[in-house]
Amino acid sequence: MTRPTIRHVAQKARVGIGTVSRVLNNSPNVSPETRQRVMDAIRELNFKPNLAARQLSNKLQLHHIGVITQTFINYYSFAERLRGVQRALGALSNPYQIILYNISSMAFLDEQIDLIAQNRAVQGLLIIDLRITDEQRAQLDEANVPYVGLNHFTNVSWPCVATDNLQGGYLATEYLLRHGHRRIAYIGDDFVDSFGFRTSQERYQGHLQALAEYNVQPRDEYLRLGMYGYEAARHLAQDLLKMDQPPTAIFAMSDMQALGCIAAVRAAGLRVPQDVSVLGYDDLEISEHTGLTTVRQHLERSGQYGVRYLLDLIRRRDQSQPPEMPPLTVIPRETVQSICPS
Repeated sequence: MTRPTIRHVAQKARVGIGTVSRVLNNSPNVSPETRQRVMDAIRELNFKPNLAARQLSNKLQLHHIGVITQTFINYYSFAERLRGVQRALGALSNPYQIILYNISSMAFLDEQIDLIAQNRAVQGLLIIDLRITDEQRAQLDEANVPYVGLNHFTNVSWPCVATDNLQGGYLATEYLLRHGHRRIAYIGDDFVDSFGFRTSQERYQGHLQALAEYNVQPRDEYLRLGMYGYEAARHLAQDLLKMDQPPTAIFAMSDMQALGCIAAVRAAGLRVPQDVSVLGYDDLEISEHTGLTTVRQHLERSGQYGVRYLLDLIRRRDQSQPPEMPPLTVIPRETVQSICPS
């Protein structure tokens, strides 16, 4: 049987060869409907692009690492992780280039994994804050594309560099408890996430564990969830401060949300930390400049560890143990004050 070519794909999808090429190269200049027709044609014909021929025709040896993540992910934490990836790759004698895949839905994730497996345009894939299915893993394995998760997921059966959200939530709340706070609110993302992103829920579980150890009964009205971001957290904190018995401390699941809480406290004519303490999570670069007390999860280091682990898999094709991240730690700064238990 004749091996299908890009021309066969174009004919079956009723598009030009250039359009097929743009789909294969993940160009945004293709409508979703056309992209879907091309992807369907690729699957039906079992078309596999000849990457070696493309490299030869371009007279260069391609070395690419794919990075796939959510379109709506926390830009600040992603930027710090990506900085770690870039630094690790830039230190190599033969640096790799990065191809970024943005995912707006789980359906699009399935399409992109299919395209990556078919195209084989990357030597390895970093998967940031996304869960991939057994079928998607099988596709990448069959295409011989090593992959590493760079995220918060623990106890998964595929290579991941991860931190323990439950422990982080515990450390944050236990720090506030040790400073005398008993009325502690939690502000985080909605627990239900279409990407399988459980960070907010896991950190809240750690929060509850710490309260239980100190015999503090959690109060439902101190749990406030919403969309991720500074503005959403600011509005949630405004509501908390209007309560008859507002919290003396707020644990926000990210630094940007913590900064939104601080803005709300100050807008209400109150002081941080004299009236309300605020503790964040991430230890972004901006957190040091703003004096935010926070949980450090070593974002840049995670990018370095993740890509080094991926390069090991590319070179050895084995499933060695992932590197262990440094322990999570609370970084004391200026937004938490000790009080007498109330």
